[in-house]
Amino acid sequence: MFKITQRYLASTFILPFVLSTVFFITFLLIFKLFSLIRIVTNKGVEIWVVFELMGHIALSFIPMAVPLSVLFATMYTLNKMSEDSEIVAMRSFGLTKLQLFTPFLILGFIVAVLTNTMGREMIPYSKTLFKNTIIQLTSKGMMTDIKAGQFFTEIPKVTLFAEDVKGNGNILHEVFIRMDNDNGLEQLIYAEKGVLIKQSISEYLTPSMRLHLTNGNIVKRNSQKQEVEKVLFEQYDFPIVSGGDLYGFVTKDSMRTNNELKEVINQYRKDKENIEIDGVAEHERGAYGGIIERLPRSELEYWGRINAGIQILTFVLIGFGLGIKKGRGRTRNSGVMGLVVLTTYYALFFLGISMARKQQIPTIAAVFAPTLIAAIIGSYFYRKVDWLS
Repeated sequence: MFKITQRYLASTFILPFVLSTVFFITFLLIFKLFSLIRIVTNKGVEIWVVFELMGHIALSFIPMAVPLSVLFATMYTLNKMSEDSEIVAMRSFGLTKLQLFTPFLILGFIVAVLTNTMGREMIPYSKTLFKNTIIQLTSKGMMTDIKAGQFFTEIPKVTLFAEDVKGNGNILHEVFIRMDNDNGLEQLIYAEKGVLIKQSISEYLTPSMRLHLTNGNIVKRNSQKQEVEKVLFEQYDFPIVSGGDLYGFVTKDSMRTNNELKEVINQYRKDKENIEIDGVAEHERGAYGGIIERLPRSELEYWGRINAGIQILTFVLIGFGLGIKKGRGRTRNSGVMGLVVLTTYYALFFLGISMARKQQIPTIAAVFAPTLIAAIIGSYFYRKVDWLS
C-alpha cells in the first residue's frame, strides 16, 4: 500500500513540474527573443535557424527554471491533495511524514543530478553553438553593411572607415580603423588596402574573420591623446572574428565546461600568486587587475553549477513544508510565503554575488550561504507540518 501511494505521489508531481518548467523557460525566452529580432529581420534568417537558436537559449535557462519549477510543483501538488483530503486519507492508514516526503525527495534528486550533468558540458556546449550561430549570422552580411565613405560601428569597440569598397564588400581601399583597448590605449590603423578573409574552424564550426591589411601603420595613443608607439607594416591581419570571438570579446565562463573552468581558475590563481603588486610595472597593472576581476567570476560560475543541484533539493524541502495544509477549511497562504522565501533567497544570492565580485567575501560563501539559509527555513517548515487532526 505504501509503495502504491508513493508512486501515486510521484506521478501526481510530474505533470505540474513539467508544465512549470515549460512556463518559466517560455517566460524567460520571450525577453531574450527581443534581442534577436534585429538579427532575424535584417539578416534574412531561415525559420529552422530561428528554432535552433530558441532551442539553445531554452536549454541555457534550465538551471534557472528547474529550481523554481520544483518548488511550485511540490507546493501545488500537496496543496491540491490537502484540499481534496487525500493527505488525510494517507495519514489514516499509517503513512508517516517521511514516507510522504520520500517520493518528492527522490524525484528532486533525479532532477538535480540531470541538471548538474547538463550544466557540466551540454549547456556550455549549447551556449557556444548559440554564440557562434549569432556571429555567423552577423558576419554573413557584415561586409554588405560597409559602405564607401561611411563609418561602420557594428564591431564592438571598433570604428571602421573605407574610402572605397568593392567586391561585394570584401575589398576595401584607404582603410582607417579606430579601436579602444581595455588598458586605456587608443589604437589607430591606416592601410592602403584591406581584404576580408572568412573561414570556419574547430569542431563547433567556429567562425573566423580577419581583415588582411597592406601598406599602412599602427599608432597607439594614451588617454591624453599622446602618441606612445608607431609601427609601419607591409602586411597585417586585423582580427574581426577570431576563434568565435568578436574583437574585444572574452569567452564567457558560462560557455566553458567544468574541466575547462577548473583549468582557468587554477591558472588565474597561479598568476595571482606569481604577481607581486609592488613589482609590477605601470603598463602591466591592467593585466593584473584583469586577473583579480576574472578569478571570482570564474569561481562563481563553477560553484554556481554545483549549487544548482543542492538548490533543487532545498526547494523540494521548502515546497513540502509549505504545501501541506492542516486540513479542509483550515488554510494558509502558502503561495505568499513561498514568494517571500524566494525573494529573500535571491536577494541574499545576488547581494553575495556582488560582494564576491568586489572581493569582499569568498565566492564559495556567496554561492552556498543563501542555500544554507533556505535549507534551514525549509527544515523549520518541515518540522512545523501538523500531523494532528
